[in-house]
Amino acid sequence: MALFPDPPAPAPARPEIEQTTVTGPLGGPSYSYRGAVIECQKGGHVCRLQMPEHPLHSHSFGVAGTITPLVDLWVDERRLPRYMRAVPKAKR
Repeated sequence: MALFPDPPAPAPARPEIEQTTVTGPLGGPSYSYRGAVIECQKGGHVCRLQMPEHPLHSHSFGVAGTITPLVDLWVDERRLPRYMRAVPKAKR
């Protein structure tokens, strides 16, 4: 046993969110992240997740940074956070 073991290997870096347009379909910036499209309203404070295979597809959240962890969890583990459940949209 070594007195000073080697530090653990760093976790692989996550892809960066990439802005794809300044004025997208909702009037604000649009982004691409790990196969998802994140469309924001003007000001970028309310954004919508566009990822058809994700259970929260077409739902709106806060800023784009609140959506990226949901995409990470879905892409890596195919699940939602424990505190969140997807409820199907009501048919009209």
